[in-house]
Amino acid sequence: MPRAELEANEPVADALGLLKRDHRLIEELFREFDIAGEQQIDPLARRICKMLRIHAQILDEIFYPVARRALSDHTLIDTALRVHAEAKQTIMLIESMTSADAAFRPAVKALAAEFSRHVASEERELFPQVRDSKLDLLSLGMTLAERRDTLMDVLGLHADDEEAAVYPAENPAIAAALAQREQREKAR
Repeated sequence: MPRAELEANEPVADALGLLKRDHRLIEELFREFDIAGEQQIDPLARRICKMLRIHAQILDEIFYPVARRALSDHTLIDTALRVHAEAKQTIMLIESMTSADAAFRPAVKALAAEFSRHVASEERELFPQVRDSKLDLLSLGMTLAERRDTLMDVLGLHADDEEAAVYPAENPAIAAALAQREQREKAR
């Protein structure tokens, strides 16, 4: 079956596509957190933390070990594992607080900045090396997707929880809030 046809018919992307989709989803959740009202920030932060736990776990359990075997230089993987360990500490801190704590928003903002730097490094440096390694990324993507789905079920997240973040334009409240934020940023 031609690759384009397989991608059109299969819900599972290759490993790098799945991981990049997770990156965009989590970035969107952080953007939602930035514009959320006080009553929304606590549940959003909890959702962000759960999604990050899932993302880090599939990377740590499956993706990084496979990438380590495929690549001769392990520096980027070792760095990513250190960043994950630091992020897990920040996640535990956030989960131990409520939105009433003065350090809550700054901790989530720090986690967002950490995540942004990590994503840039993965997508610019690690992912191209993995793509060039000739790994079977479609098979690896299916494995990652199965583990991700299991973890989402365990943590009480569902596929429809992702839709607003992946397709913000289809959620009128989010689209309006994003438009207002963009106008404020342009006015600065």
